[in-house]
Order: sequence, then structure tokens, then C-alpha cells
Amino acid sequence: MMLYSLIKSFLIPPGIIILMLVVAFWLARGVAVRLAIFLALSSVTLMSLPVVGTSLMEPLEPYPALDPRAIPTSTQAIVILGAGRRSDAPEYGGDSLDDASLRRVRYGAFLHRASGLPVYVTGGRLGDEGEAIGRLMADVLQSDYGIGVADVETESRTTWENATDTAPLLARDGVQHILLVSDAWHLPRAVELFEEVGLRVTAAPTAFVHHPGWTKDLDYRDWLPSIKAFSESAYAIHEHLGRLWYQLRAWIQGEPRGVNPPVSGITHQG
Repeated sequence: MMLYSLIKSFLIPPGIIILMLVVAFWLARGVAVRLAIFLALSSVTLMSLPVVGTSLMEPLEPYPALDPRAIPTSTQAIVILGAGRRSDAPEYGGDSLDDASLRRVRYGAFLHRASGLPVYVTGGRLGDEGEAIGRLMADVLQSDYGIGVADVETESRTTWENATDTAPLLARDGVQHILLVSDAWHLPRAVELFEEVGLRVTAAPTAFVHHPGWTKDLDYRDWLPSIKAFSESAYAIHEHLGRLWYQLRAWIQGEPRGVNPPVSGITHQG
């Protein structure tokens, strides 16, 4: 089994690309060319290792799974953040939600059934894309889970705008404390932004990449390149850079302005 996994890992991307870069490095002449190939080889190899992808994700996932039996009694609503879409999905006859949006919607439906709290969804569209992601989320909640949403935010294009554009809808309904649903690695930045617009936030993470004590369970497969690990590394790097960008933007432009008074002494229950 170990030999099979090893061969398989290097016959499909990114393993085969790593082998090609090794050959290119061996055949290359000139210090500059070899250095460029070495940097590309090192980057692709490291990003492709599950142990690296999980290591990059771990600091982005500080909130443990939420116990649905221990949701704070002061919580007034569930807010689900959209991710992306599948454009012109032929099996659905039009746009549909991507995997990330679907798993967030599913978890939001689970929490709604456990708590009875109203659900709000948020997500816009880019350029000439079709229906807003928020609207697609609302449609899936209704058609697949029989859950009607309290309101839909359809203009946001970033997590920053998810917070600033959803806050007025929540304020109108008197909502000050929410369960915020998103991927575990995305929540730290999202929670900060929703807090900055004056909301009290309980993190409701889903789709964890790491689990406590994961380093004790490592085996040889965690050191073999995989496309899944490469994707996780890319998302982690994107999120680390995103957090840095928002910190710089807040420093330059100021914090987003909320419609609720800031809440002090906030604690997070994951």
C-alpha cells in the first residue's frame, strides 16, 4: 500500500510536476536558471505536502466546534457567509453554489434546526455574474432544507462588505448577537470584521482542516504531495495575506462603521 501511494503521488499533479522540476534542475545550466528552478521546486513541493498545508491552516482555526446544546441564550440569529458559485452548472440549468458555500449552508441549516434561530445569508456577485450568491444560498435553504431566510444581503463582494452590508439588516430587526457561520480558517478575520460593526459574535466554524493533536497522527501519507494539500496551502496563504491586507486597510482608512454601538467584553464560544 505504501509503494502504491508513493507511485500514485508522483504520477499525477502536483507530484509529476515536482519530478519534472527535479529533472529540469538537473539538466539546467547557469546559476540564475538553477536558482529559479530550485525556488519553484521548493515552493511547489512544500505547498503540496499535507503536513505543510495543515500547519499553515492551524493558526487560522482557533475556534473549536460549536456545541449546539450550548449556544448562548442571548444569541438572536444565524448569519451564513457565502463563498463562491458554479457558473452555468448544466445539471441545475444555471448557476449553483460551490462546495464551500454548500457546506456553510448545510451547517447553517443544522444550527437552525438545533436552535430555531432565524437565518440571514450574505453574498453578492462580481461583474456580470448572474444571481447574487446570497440569493442562491436562500434558494438552496428553501428548496433543499425547507428553511426560509429572515433576509438576504446581495451586494457584498468581500468579507469586509459582508459585515458592513449585513449589519443594517440585523440592526433593523434588533439583532445584536449572532452565530457566524463560515469555514473554520476564514472565521478569525470574519469575526473581527463583524465585531467592528458593533455586533456580538459567536463563532460557528465548519470544514476544519486540522484537529487537536493532529501531529501525533502523522504517517507517511502526510509527506506525499497531493492536490488537496496544495489547495489547502493556497487557501491558507490567501487568508494570511487577507488578514494582513485588512489590517493595513483599517490602519489607512479606519475601521468599518457599524450601525450598532460597539459591544465590550465580548467572548467567543467556538
